[in-house]
Amino acid sequence: MNVAAQVFLRSVSGRSVRGLGNGSVPADLTPFRAPPGARSDVERFLVSAGFKVHADESGFGLSIEGDSAQFARTFGIDAARVEKVAGHETVELAVPKEISALVEAIVVLPRPEMF
Repeated sequence: MNVAAQVFLRSVSGRSVRGLGNGSVPADLTPFRAPPGARSDVERFLVSAGFKVHADESGFGLSIEGDSAQFARTFGIDAARVEKVAGHETVELAVPKEISALVEAIVVLPRPEMF
């Protein structure tokens, strides 16, 4: 089963883009951006682990897709668990040590519910 997750890059300042959803967005987003080269280093690691990686131009993060077995191998989560993330849940994955200095968090995206 295909699974998706959002990868949040660690900013130079230590400020988290994840907190911006709870208030107004500042005019200057520079303190929330990752250092130069971080996105390409993280992308290279994730591609080598077999994920399809989608980079946004904002510099805040990446989206990844892969089958549940890839998620289990790379992040140490049970494959069955990662397949069953509900819309009301936030499932944060363990960040591999190889990219832990560059990644703030990896969050599994819930599968869309079709009615």
